[in-house]
Amino acid sequence: NKDGMAALRAGNAKAAFEQLKYAEAILLANQGEQDHSSLLAVTCNNLGCYYKQTNKLHAALSHLRRSLKIEVAMKADDVTVAGTHLNVCAILSKLDKHDKALQHALCALELVGSHISSGEEGGQATQDDYTTLVVAYHNVAVEREYLHQWDQAAMAYKQGFEVARRVLGDQHPLSKAMSKNVAKALSSSHRFAKGAPNQRVDAEPIQLGTFASGMATTAAAPPERPSSNPMPTTPEAKEQNQWYGEEGGKQEQQEEEQPSSPVYQPPAQAPSKPAPQPA
Repeated sequence: NKDGMAALRAGNAKAAFEQLKYAEAILLANQGEQDHSSLLAVTCNNLGCYYKQTNKLHAALSHLRRSLKIEVAMKADDVTVAGTHLNVCAILSKLDKHDKALQHALCALELVGSHISSGEEGGQATQDDYTTLVVAYHNVAVEREYLHQWDQAAMAYKQGFEVARRVLGDQHPLSKAMSKNVAKALSSSHRFAKGAPNQRVDAEPIQLGTFASGMATTAAAPPERPSSNPMPTTPEAKEQNQWYGEEGGKQEQQEEEQPSSPVYQPPAQAPSKPAPQPA
């Protein structure tokens, strides 16, 4: 898996495909000996990233749904499942299914927001957790833009920017992108209110890459976070953590609606500390 994703990042799609399919074949051949569910989920997720990069979107969606199904069945940690939801969101957005993409992004936001809330109480929330949270806010905002929900898009961008600025620093690419998109979304909201034509959405959902030892983003490592800073309010997650389909074919699988997830409640407000700048 690690070699396959390294080849994919280097632009060698053929080598990436061979390595990832080889990993998948080994895991499937040894299913009866040990439980390799976690590795198989990672492999399916990585294959989903490969197929998206090679513009085979239905194949990507099939593998990502398969990964999500495995992760839910094995009760994987919330951030891992959230990352897969974000990857599914990116594919559905490419297929112009923005309502379903938004549902996955909201589910990811709920999962990682709740994880960070509980982690802050125990001092265990990591920098990668916060990066995933920013990506979730970004993807929610992008999909709301596509659905012409301009005010809600601007709010999601703003909340994501507050987290990114505090944890990643003002100069981090995610912080800059979120700040820029807040202004754009607000401008679109004002234009829409005045009856102007709909704006073209320039942003796209961010897809998280994975490798054999876990999830990684393309972002640089953020500085150490101030532990006393509060989390912003997360929008209500409208879908439960059960979105997946079976592999096979190029037709989109039927998705069933699930009960709403509980709303994530942030910790009590605490005085903010200045965020250190990235090295």
